Amino acid sequence: MMTGWLFDIYPSVHGITLWFIDTEGRKHCAHDRFTPSCYLRVTEQDTDRIAAVLRAFPFPVQLSRDTRKEVYANQDWDVLRVAIGSTLQFKTVIQRLEHHLPHFVFFNSDISPQQLYLYHTGLFPLAYGDYEIDAEGRLVGWHLQDAADAVEYTLPPLTTLVLKNRPDVVSPKYRKLLQLEITYDNTTYALESAAPDEVLLAFARHLERCDPDIILTEYGDAVLLPMLTRLAHEHRILLPLNRDKTIGYFTTGQSSYFAYGKIVHKDGAFELAGRWHLDIENSFMMGEASLDGVAEIARLTQLPVQHQSRSTIGTALSSMQLSWAYRNGYLIPARKREPEDFKSADLLLLADRGGLIFQPDMGYHEQVAELDFVSMYPTIMVRHNVSPETVNCHCCRNEAVPELHYTICERREGIVPATLRTVVHKRGFYKKEKKRLKALGDERWKLYDRRQNALKWMLVTCFGYLGYKNARFGRIEAHESVNAFSRDAILQAKEIAEGHGFHFLHAIVDCMWLHKPGATEADYEALAREVSTTVGIDISLEGIYNWILYPPSKMDPRIPTANRYVGWYTNNEIKIRGIEIRRRDTPVFIKRLQGEMLKVMGQAGTVSALQEMLPVLLATAKEFVDLLRSGKANPLELVVRRHLSQEAGDYTNRSANAIVAQALEEAGISLAPGESVEYIIVDATGKRNPEKAKAVALYSLDDGYDIEKYTDMALKATETLLFPFGYDAEKLRSLWCPAPVRVQRRRDAVRTAQQELFGTDDMP
Repeated sequence: MMTGWLFDIYPSVHGITLWFIDTEGRKHCAHDRFTPSCYLRVTEQDTDRIAAVLRAFPFPVQLSRDTRKEVYANQDWDVLRVAIGSTLQFKTVIQRLEHHLPHFVFFNSDISPQQLYLYHTGLFPLAYGDYEIDAEGRLVGWHLQDAADAVEYTLPPLTTLVLKNRPDVVSPKYRKLLQLEITYDNTTYALESAAPDEVLLAFARHLERCDPDIILTEYGDAVLLPMLTRLAHEHRILLPLNRDKTIGYFTTGQSSYFAYGKIVHKDGAFELAGRWHLDIENSFMMGEASLDGVAEIARLTQLPVQHQSRSTIGTALSSMQLSWAYRNGYLIPARKREPEDFKSADLLLLADRGGLIFQPDMGYHEQVAELDFVSMYPTIMVRHNVSPETVNCHCCRNEAVPELHYTICERREGIVPATLRTVVHKRGFYKKEKKRLKALGDERWKLYDRRQNALKWMLVTCFGYLGYKNARFGRIEAHESVNAFSRDAILQAKEIAEGHGFHFLHAIVDCMWLHKPGATEADYEALAREVSTTVGIDISLEGIYNWILYPPSKMDPRIPTANRYVGWYTNNEIKIRGIEIRRRDTPVFIKRLQGEMLKVMGQAGTVSALQEMLPVLLATAKEFVDLLRSGKANPLELVVRRHLSQEAGDYTNRSANAIVAQALEEAGISLAPGESVEYIIVDATGKRNPEKAKAVALYSLDDGYDIEKYTDMALKATETLLFPFGYDAEKLRSLWCPAPVRVQRRRDAVRTAQQELFGTDDMP
């Protein structure tokens, strides 16, 4: 009997292999014989065909009849259960069956064996409890002292080894030599040698000495671990990455796909057995909420931690829904099967709309309050029982959805609200604890903040996933219903606010900005309570701004944009959305310019005070512009980051992206569509230098930078903040730089910048 946490789980020749960490930090390995199953709805004649196909497999595959429920009709179906006796060959058997039976509908067939095991047993990653393991290493029983929806829980004592490329200014994707840096026990070691075998042997010694539970990397999936294992194989060196020596690594290939109007790239996975490999660069959740956030999501979704860290939020939501369906006896279709309902043209015009957005009043405003609906879309789904199988059900007629008059089932709870309720509850608890502990000065508030932040992304994504074309339990009518409820809620809130004399400045789907001369925080709190009671969705006062700016559109200065604004709260905190300092593709130099201006502006309590600061703000911006135009700006602060939309050889234009991608490919560095590329613009026009831009990895001392192009960026960033005061980019240029400056190659300036950054004159 061992008391501790379920640490790792994966398929093996034993069925399922599990690793546990006890309260003393000791590791325990166990296995459990598990037979995963899929289902088909077939006739007796088809059953004979399936049996003939399965006789070719060298392991037992058993057929039996079973009764399961179909999710949309909520009826019992008589189905064929295919029990596959090898967890390692589960996917292969399914693929063989799909090849021979292409027109049949499969259920529970594309879920990994380890997920099915967790759904079947009710276990979950990092579950704390008492586990019984017999003398042969079999898990024979357990008693959990934990629950997946628990809000107070602890994680096991974990040891971490950090593996990095050094120096980390340039991605290891662009490097040819092994230069590693590893950190554990508060000590950092540099592994550098012209001979790869020496680096590998040193790394192996550190792995044995540290025996980490977690190997934390940057670009470990895409570059470091594939390269290290390849070199270890070539030099016949045993690299003990796995704690389980009887099994190999779990790897997947990279992919590029189109989503939300752009090409997205996802590196392949490189997962270990018996210890975790977490790649910060290949994990959205690690970047947003660190290990605490990944653990929080993994416990809820029953996805193994390594897999969860690399999964999309949609995959996490889907796993929660699959687990609910499995536990409640529902068949899980391998692919979405429900078509969109027929709609008249009038209904289509009403339904095919998103959330309600009001265009803001452009310019600066003072004493503006922001009120946010708390988790509006998830709350709508839970409160109104919006789910793919409950919208337009066959058993009820109630026209519950505003405008659209869709029916929502009153007889059963849907999959979506059933799974989201826990997430909404937990995030609400974490936010309250964070606020309480922060007020007390207790550092534990950071833990609750990371947990609530992880759950926030689940709640943000759940709405989009409801209408996603490939979502297992997705349906466009459910998506449309949530939008209809949200539009109705914001309109009710607007009427209530205006009825009390508040001026409605702006609204974006689930938040609104209001102003009323002389209104106090108590007035806004009272308004929030009334709106919450009337609408049925909690709304909270996010804060009151000393001033807020809604800048004009970049395309047309006569109109505002809904999702770009910046303002200082009365509690001296700033909120920024959409402007240059917040964008990932903005060079650091431009961000510093705008950041220094905002730092000055934060001292103003009113718009008139801001106007009085104009001389200081102009002088601050001019210092940056002057530095740019002198040619002495640090070029590594001028790096532009862009995403490639296609392969280097597929570009037909001569854009900077195309030129840089093609130059990198010629240097032996191939990038896939969706991957990011970093470069410095040397001549945007291409007239003096046809290269236009140089990749950071290929940048040399004499390349310089395009002064006019970067000046234009600086002027536009300044314009964003000062346009309401009459200073646009054209006026600023006429004041500060009437004559264009040629591209300057300042060898000394570049060398000085590199010396400061790298401690050497040589580029890495």
